[in-house]
Amino acid sequence: SLTREQLVSMAFGALETIDGLPLETPEVPTQPYPDVPSDRWSANKIQWAKENDIVKGYPDGSFQPGNPVTRAELITVLQNVAKFAEAGEGELETNQDPIDFADTANHWGSQTIKTMSAYCGVASPYKEVGDSFNPDTPAERDYAAAATLRTHDCLTGDEEAS
Repeated sequence: SLTREQLVSMAFGALETIDGLPLETPEVPTQPYPDVPSDRWSANKIQWAKENDIVKGYPDGSFQPGNPVTRAELITVLQNVAKFAEAGEGELETNQDPIDFADTANHWGSQTIKTMSAYCGVASPYKEVGDSFNPDTPAERDYAAAATLRTHDCLTGDEEAS
């Protein structure tokens, strides 16, 4: 499964390849979160993600960088990435019908998952088939890479490639 800090790094890396996007990692003189030392390999990207509302910490103030990311959390971060890249212009413009997942109706991420399923198919079914999303299942790296690529391609107008 993918960790929280790996997701932030992957998302930042995808944005780095978009021409004309003002993207700079900040200096990290202090810890971005109490459990992320300023000398941690991911600290500057976590600080950037925090400053740009890409990620949030837990209610206790921690970030828990080594924790696995759920599929719902992954899709939420990718929606925040897309909004950042589109200069925070409110709702994302979708380009296909949303998927009506059988297992997300009462989930906290339901609306985000639905929106991102209609945004270049970023949110797709579990193992890419069926009508279940499995929002609380840890996001596997291959799924996270595919969803990140779909987000990137949607932002660059190259959604036919993925």
